[in-house]
Parts: sequence; C-alpha cells; structure tokens
Amino acid sequence: MWVVSTVAPRTAHTALAAQRTRLRVRAVASRVVLVIAVLTALSAFRPRLWRSWGFLREVLPGLVPTTARSSLLVVAIALLLASRGLRRGSRLAHLASVLVLTVSALLHFVEGRHSLVAGIVTAVGAVWLGAWSSAFPVLPQRRAVRRAGLLAVTGVLVLLVLVGLFSVLTLHDPHPAADLRIRHIARLVELGLSMGFLVALGWSLVAPWRPARLGARDQHLERERARAVVDRYGGGTLDYFALRDDKSWFFVGQSVVAHSVRAGVCLVSPDPIGPVEEREQTWVEFLGYAHEFGWSVAVIGASASWLPVYEASGLRSVYLGDEAIVDCPSFSLAGGERKSLRQAVNRVAKGGWTTTFVDPLELDEDGRAQIAAMSGESRHGEGERGFSMTLSRMFDPDDAGLLLAVTRSPEGRVDAFCQFTPAAEIDGWSLDVMRRRMDVDDLPNGLIDFTIARTIDEVVRRGQHGLGLNFAVMREVLENHPATRFDALVRPLLQRVSATTQMSSLATFNSKYGPGWVPRFVVLDAAEFVATQALVMADAEGVTEIPLIGRFLARSPRPGS
Repeated sequence: MWVVSTVAPRTAHTALAAQRTRLRVRAVASRVVLVIAVLTALSAFRPRLWRSWGFLREVLPGLVPTTARSSLLVVAIALLLASRGLRRGSRLAHLASVLVLTVSALLHFVEGRHSLVAGIVTAVGAVWLGAWSSAFPVLPQRRAVRRAGLLAVTGVLVLLVLVGLFSVLTLHDPHPAADLRIRHIARLVELGLSMGFLVALGWSLVAPWRPARLGARDQHLERERARAVVDRYGGGTLDYFALRDDKSWFFVGQSVVAHSVRAGVCLVSPDPIGPVEEREQTWVEFLGYAHEFGWSVAVIGASASWLPVYEASGLRSVYLGDEAIVDCPSFSLAGGERKSLRQAVNRVAKGGWTTTFVDPLELDEDGRAQIAAMSGESRHGEGERGFSMTLSRMFDPDDAGLLLAVTRSPEGRVDAFCQFTPAAEIDGWSLDVMRRRMDVDDLPNGLIDFTIARTIDEVVRRGQHGLGLNFAVMREVLENHPATRFDALVRPLLQRVSATTQMSSLATFNSKYGPGWVPRFVVLDAAEFVATQALVMADAEGVTEIPLIGRFLARSPRPGS
C-alpha cells in the first residue's frame, strides 16, 4: 500500500504524542469495563458480592435482584467483548459503551436524588468517552457484518425451534416433575446458547481485520517497489530481510515499513527504511493504518536509534540480545584467545577443503542442487524460518548481488555454505543462512568456522569492513553482572534455559570472532497484548524452545560444526 504523508515533518512529534494519548484512552476505557465484567461474572455466583459492590448497581440499575444468574453471565460476556473491542479501538464497542452509560445516567436521574451522584458520575463517563471518539476508528469489515447478521438469524431460528420442541414435550407429558425437569433443561440450553451466540456475534464484530491478500503478481510488484527503497536507503544488517516473501509493505513518502499480520498482531521488522527526516511521520502514518484495522503492533529486532520514536508513540521496548558484528580488517587467527578457532580452521584446510565466493545467481546447476538438498536435510523438510533475520529463499532471480560462500571437499562435493546479504551500514555483509552437510559421517568439525573465517578474508580482499553474524539472545544479562533488579531475578531462569538451548552456545560461537556487539530490542504494545504478541513472534521466528529467540533455536546444525 502506498500512502502520501499527510503529516508535516515539524508536526510529526506532536502527532506521535497524540497517538500515545489515544492509546492511553483506549487502555483506561478497556480496563474499567474489564473490571466491571469480572465483578459481574463473580456476582453471578456470589450474590453477596454484588450487593457489596454498590457502584455496580448504580451502573446497571434494575439488574439485581430481579435478574437471574444467566443474565449476569450474559452481561459479563458482553462486557468482556466490549473491553476487548475498546482496547483495539472498535467504533462499535465505543458507541455501545457510550449508549449504555448514557441510558444508565438517564435512569439514575429519573430515580431521583438518591441516584443523583451516581447519575452525574455515569454521565461524566459517557461524555468523556464520547469526546474521545477519535481514539476508536475501527469499523467491522463488511464480511464481518454479514457474518454477524447470518449468526443472528441462525440464533433466532434455533431458539424458535427449541421453544417449539420443549412446548411439545411439555404438552405430551403434563406431569409436574417432568415439567420441572424439562424447564430446567431448557434454561440450561438457553443459557449455553445465549452465551455461545453472544460470544460468536461479538467476536465477529470486534475482532481485528484480516489483511487483504494480494495476488502473486501484485505481491511481486510491491516487493520490487520495496526493493527500490531498500537499495536507496537501506544498509542495516537486517534491512535486506524486509524483502521476505511473507511480508507486506506500507509506503509513506520515500519510506517503507515491512510487516506481517498474524492473529491480529502486526509484526514489523526491520525498522522502517527511508530518510531519517521521515522517521516520525512514517511511524505516525503506519500506526494510524494499523490501528484502523484493530491490530496491535510489535517490532522485532529494533535498533537503539529507533527506540525514541517507538516510545514516543506509546510502545515499550525490551532488550532482546546482541547482534555480533566482526570488524574484518582487524580480525586475526593469531593469539591464545583464537587457539581453538585457529585449530579448527587449519584442520579443515589441511584436509583439502576450500571455500569459493559467488553471487548465488551465478552458481552452476550442480551446486544449486547440492545446496537445495543440503538445506532440506538440515531443516528436516521444513521451510526456512526466521521472520527478522532470514530471507526465506535462495536463487530468486530478483536477488542479485548477494554473496554465497561455498565450501567444497577435495572431491568437489558441497559440504557447507553461508549466504550473506549486503549491509552498507557496516560496509560489508550480513549472515542470512548457514548450513553444513548432514548425510556424511566423516566430515571434520569446524566446517562452518572455516567458511566464516574464509569469508572474513574475502571481505578484506574486497576492501570492505563488516560481517554480521548470529544473534545472541539476552547476552548482556547472561554474561555480565546484572544491571538491574529485574536482570538479577531473570538471570537464574535464563541460565537454566540456556543449558538446554542454543542461547549460550550461540554467544560462545560468536565470541570466537571477537565481534562488536550491537543491542537489539523487541518493541511491544499494551500489556494486554504481550502474551499474544510473544506467541506470534515465536511462531514467526520458528522458535521451538522459548519465545522471541528467533531462527537460531530452530532445527539447525551445531554452531561451528
């Protein structure tokens, strides 16, 4: 999607502040309704609790004591759905909430002076919520409205059929005990159907929109439009991965935001790409676009330079780990700290293995076939995973200018390879994928180390400087003295997890090359969405052990092997 910015650069910061305020309004409205919903549900089973919470009787006058337990449960479900809708900016939930508050205030005023204070409070709430209608722009999709209408008609028909059925049963068996039993069953069925119907109806109307799916041709055209922006303004170690096939692209001015929507969560990675002066206005436009569809927003692998913009918009940043960047001209295998790496590289070299470098599109057919087979073996037949730090494809005709390091045995068999994407920001390359052969038993250890060491030499030979390697999750917390009380609390848990995952081994693998460490962050939406966002990120990255680690915990060869 292409958007011409409507936010002037000098007012972008003000727009970010306004967006942050709108998010706070949604949070307050949603949490108040959520509290009322929980108390309403509890009061259905604890009547005394309802009587002790007097303000609930004021908000919902006349409901108790004449209303049955089933009605309270239905009301609680409706309030829960309204809370969810308010948090996602649903216009429908907003209008319903304002209407309920307004009617409640009028009823209080009619009751007289004993309800005057409650009426004033309720009226103020209605006015406050109504004044912030701009914070709730999300309308249900047309197909959602059609689906809701179909559900409503179906629900009414089912209810009519059941009423008729129970009426017939009652007429054929007029015995009082049987009549009571039938009525009891009818009430249970009515309650179950009412709650199920209400959930289905409400969910269909307040659930976030699903993104429109582009055809293959349009998706390709959008990707190539994004490629033009990446070529001109990209250069970070993650920027080329904005061109993954499972991403969509939102354009503002000369900038692009690569993202993917999954289960109502809009995942962004890498940081938006474009001129620095467009950063704030790009993010304002994108948040407006995402929130119109009711999506929560999360950023994976965010850089420190973007955090002020994200946090100014009301999002929260959490340290995720460090990316290893090798300064190739200063790298050397000499010295005691490089002993194990030097031995591994020399052992492979003495065995006759060699590494060559080529643009992947220039590789011969036999080499392509061997690499494809090796990749499938390493992944056990699965596709490439890793939303933020892998390209997810090889040998695409449009991916010209990549670097493929191919390590072959003395017989010419491809035994390992690494693919790198261009990264102008570090004047070099960024690791996309690394694989080694898994179907040969007598291969020497250190094939990946050998391939990377030779790649460092190649970078220097080309007059370049940087080589981006793997990502070390929570490295700062695991390796250094805890900087905060939170770090001290989570460090034992992380150490226990790292003992059975690749968290510590990846940091150790990267450390062999003496890299510089660049911190990366995840940026999250409101606390209510964190659990959902964590699960969606884990799925997007192909994580198998713990959330948010990324592609490096998926089925992959042992580092350095």
